[in-house]
Parts: sequence; structure tokens; C-alpha cells
Amino acid sequence: MIPINLSNINNTISGLDKLVTSVKDKLLNNPSEASGKLAEVLDELSKILDFVEKETVHYLEIFFLPDRSNFIPCRSSLLSLESGYVTIKGYEARGHCHKISNIYDKYLSRWFSKVLLPNEAEDFKKLFDDMYIRDNDMVDSIESLTTALKQESEEILNMIDDNKLDDANTKIKAARIDLKQTRRDIVEALAKLKLLQASFIASSQTV
Repeated sequence: MIPINLSNINNTISGLDKLVTSVKDKLLNNPSEASGKLAEVLDELSKILDFVEKETVHYLEIFFLPDRSNFIPCRSSLLSLESGYVTIKGYEARGHCHKISNIYDKYLSRWFSKVLLPNEAEDFKKLFDDMYIRDNDMVDSIESLTTALKQESEEILNMIDDNKLDDANTKIKAARIDLKQTRRDIVEALAKLKLLQASFIASSQTV
């Protein structure tokens, strides 16, 4: 089983989605430059989830054909994952978190204070403060994915080097079952973010 814990990311996104949805009408009825910046925050979170989904699929789509006609590209994909290069890409998540915090401080805090009730604005402040403080937790979630993919790829490479292609395919198929619910949660969260993002992009264009 692939040990991936994305609860930190999911909790952050669920919290933001719940807050934004609860005051969505107020924000959309009072568009400003910050409307586009909120859309940008949602986009940054989407990039993190998109990274997780793409790298997971990169591993799950590997399947060695009996005639070995796709052996080289499949092995190359595994070598790329085994090297840990994906871990370097995962560190970009930290950049997304810092960008989100900067956007809140420069644009969103003032807009929320102007448009929302004091308790509503305070809820957003707590969420963004928590997002900044738990920056390492967000990155840890990404690292749990990249580390797991690195280890899995190493095991699969050992199998194919021993000419156990069927065993390799079986292990990758099992991983698909392990990750099915996680990937469904990711897609659901992405859909919510994209819908909200579209609303605030449209709102910003009315300013």
C-alpha cells in the first residue's frame, strides 16, 4: 500500500471552500481588484492538487506489454521517479504557500474587512494565518507523495531487472486501488476550486 497522507492539504482547501462559499454573494456583489487576487489564491491551491494528480497518474499509467514494445519508455518513467526528481518539483508547493500568504496580506485582508462582518473577516484571517504557520505541513503532504512514488518505483525497477514484468504490473495495479479514493478526493476538491475561481475571475472583470 502506498502511504500518502494529504489530510493537511485537504483540510486547508475544505476550510477555504467552506468560508468562501458562505460569503460568496457578499464578495461577488462587492467586486474589486482583490476579486482577481482571490481567484489567484484558488489557482495556487489548484496547482498543488494538480501536481499530486499528475505525478500519481505518471506512475499508475505504467504497464509493461507482453511483447516488451513499451519497455524502454516505461523503465525511463520509473527511473525518473526513482531518482527523486519529482521531490524537487514538490518543493514548489512551498512557493505556492508563500504566494498565497502575500496575496492575503496585500489585497484580501483589507477587502474582507470592508465587505464582511467582523467575525467573518476574522475567520479568514485565522485560516490564512494557519495556512502560513502550517506551511511545513503542506509541504510534508507533498513529500509523503513523492517519497512513496520514489520507493514504489525502486521496487518495481528491481522486479523488472529480475525480468518479473507480470509482478511489476500487478503491483502497479494494486496501487491504483490504494489511491482511488485519494484521487477522487483530489478531483472533487479541484472541481470546487475551479468553480469558485471562475466566479471571482468574472467578478474582477466587472471592476
